[in-house]
Amino acid sequence: MKEGNTVNNEVQTLEPSAEEINAAERPEEAQKFVEDFIRDNDINVVKMGSVDLDGVWRGKRVSADYFLSAAHKAGSNICNILFGWDLLDEPIPDLTYTGMHTGYPDINLRPELSTLRLAADEPGAAVVIGDFYDKTGQPLSIAPRTILKKLVERARSIGYEPIAAYEFEFYLFEGTPRENARKGWRDLEPYSVGCHTYSVYRDTGSEFLLGKIRRRLAEMGVFIEASNSENGPGQFEVNIHYSDAVNAADSALILKHTVKEVAAEHGYTASFMAKINNEHAGSSGHVHQSLNRLDGSPAFANEADPSSLSAVGMNYLAGIVDAAKDFTALYLPTVNSYKRIEGGQWAGSSATWGFDNRTVAVRSIPAAGSAARVENRVPGADANPYLAIAGGLAAGLNGVEKGLTAPSPVEGNAYAIQGEDNVSLPETLTKAVDLFETSTVARELFGDEFVNHFTETRRWEIKGYETTVTDWEIQRYIEHI
Repeated sequence: MKEGNTVNNEVQTLEPSAEEINAAERPEEAQKFVEDFIRDNDINVVKMGSVDLDGVWRGKRVSADYFLSAAHKAGSNICNILFGWDLLDEPIPDLTYTGMHTGYPDINLRPELSTLRLAADEPGAAVVIGDFYDKTGQPLSIAPRTILKKLVERARSIGYEPIAAYEFEFYLFEGTPRENARKGWRDLEPYSVGCHTYSVYRDTGSEFLLGKIRRRLAEMGVFIEASNSENGPGQFEVNIHYSDAVNAADSALILKHTVKEVAAEHGYTASFMAKINNEHAGSSGHVHQSLNRLDGSPAFANEADPSSLSAVGMNYLAGIVDAAKDFTALYLPTVNSYKRIEGGQWAGSSATWGFDNRTVAVRSIPAAGSAARVENRVPGADANPYLAIAGGLAAGLNGVEKGLTAPSPVEGNAYAIQGEDNVSLPETLTKAVDLFETSTVARELFGDEFVNHFTETRRWEIKGYETTVTDWEIQRYIEHI
């Protein structure tokens, strides 16, 4: 079903260059860069934001004058409620990090100038992604982008540059989000009828949407290698060209935002929910990963035996498999996530691996050159891209540093052996959170503060589900009991 991400010898980079322009360390150069960018592109507003724990892009629009005079170097303060509420902006009680007991103070949202770009189809607007800093001026330790950056530095410290690429599936439904919300999100009409995977004919009919999405993303430096209709009615897949790990996560964030924007503009609703309908395929967010050496050469390549990954690549793969159960909560962060992996519908649901096998959790894709990589097939489209990449990277680096050895590869159907070999991933968010909370490797690689905060927010998610009366319960019990 999924072809994966093709690769070449050049890693995607964004202007101004691969070398970050740091406003704090090179203030005069940064000032000139921003001044030239605003003047040359006639910018009047900058959309400045970063990602929260649920993968939502949060931030504010600031005037070009304010961005040039202050915000590009000092950032802009924003309430830390961003890490104190849930997906629907409901404050989460009893969080350790923040709440009424802290008064919800400010944190600082500081832009990373290497991500500054024009906002496609918004004349006079620019976009920049940044990081959150605490009141002491240190990177916020529970922020997903900070977590990923720290892991990238860890990789560099042992001689590697992490490379990643995302492939997403999503559904399109008739009606804007506002129109569908009025109907209580019931009786949704998918964009297309029936399943027509890889249909060139059907794809021609959707090109007015998918083509615009590809073009708009390209204008913002996010390059889609391929797009196609997928296995569910109204379902599509897009494959992002690979790049360094942080840029890969930034690109995934921009893609999800852009897909939703373009869909709404044309009267449709786009959803990256993991499992929307019992009868139709779930939506995945598979992550392709590898390492380059600091000289740019591919560390997973195996010239001597292109049918297998290099020793480093196998250590990395072993690490992902070894931590698959402990890190499931990062890859499957919602109650709904687990309905996608139930029943073996093209989703990684076990701590297994195999050669070019789409029933396992980790798909090995060996090669003699830069195409050598692994694919983590556990994450759903609903996962936070920064945390999904960070989970695979943390686990993989742990495998490299400890020289872990992978179990035997699965040949054939991995779903058939899950029960008998005890390799099944936790089947509920509750079980996944319990494992993540008590995981020694998670605390070592992500830090106690992040593990505790992430765990507290997921338990709130679980409580919300467990105390809500569902349509299923009404239909099943209201008359007969």
